[in-house]
Amino acid sequence: MNAQHDANEISTEANRLSIVMEHDDGILSSYLTNSQIVVESKLHTGVRVIHPVQGINKIIGFLIIDCASLIQKDQDLAAGFMRIYYNWLQLINDNERDTLTGLLNRKTFDAHIEKTLVAAHAGKKRSEDTDHPDYLAILDIDHFKKINDKFGHLYGDEVLLLFSSIMRQAFRESDQLFRYGGEEFVVILKNARADMAMNILQRFRKKVEAHTFPQIGSITVSIGFVTIAGQNLPSTVIEQADHALYHAKEHGRNQVCSFEALQAEGQAYSEIAYSNDIEMF
Repeated sequence: MNAQHDANEISTEANRLSIVMEHDDGILSSYLTNSQIVVESKLHTGVRVIHPVQGINKIIGFLIIDCASLIQKDQDLAAGFMRIYYNWLQLINDNERDTLTGLLNRKTFDAHIEKTLVAAHAGKKRSEDTDHPDYLAILDIDHFKKINDKFGHLYGDEVLLLFSSIMRQAFRESDQLFRYGGEEFVVILKNARADMAMNILQRFRKKVEAHTFPQIGSITVSIGFVTIAGQNLPSTVIEQADHALYHAKEHGRNQVCSFEALQAEGQAYSEIAYSNDIEMF
């Protein structure tokens, strides 16, 4: 193959096995929507069998077997391994994601924020590192308890589902989206300038405000965020973003507040005195 891709190859006298996780659009793109095994005849050299590697929502690669002749039991064995791999991915996905919204869950967030902090500490030691920082944003649906009380939990769950769908549309593919618990959500914004982070969060806030939720009508969201700049503990990052969220809630809701901006105005402090449980009315 002349494709530009990363591949692990296993060669024997009779056949060659390639595991292709990235591909040139001109070579394998036609197979991306086809979950069926493809068999291609190769002049004078036998056959090529292409097994799609199925991810959770899409085909993520291909297992390519070049062989002298087609032996069905060998291909059935390869297909069996592909099914085992998919089931393994499914188990990991179920363990990492919230059952209602499909976003990453609280347990996964705890692991990700630790890794992000470690990376931030490492970045501070590299003077040549010109990447922009990451941000932690806490998103809280305004007056969600009133929605549940007035319309019932079934409509409340629908709001959470639609809210998470708007999150997927509004944020970048590189950003990490979590359901923290109840009506609270968390986003780790990756590699952004401060003004860009604010713009992304404001864009999401406006999308939520403009959306019509069945039976409910319109809702709003309050957001607090902070730069992940090598704080010592994950709890410190959460408390700082929570402080900004608390300020947004206390000053009218339906707004985005930056911890650094509040700190510059003398309205935030490095040490937060209250609990980091994100229970907002």
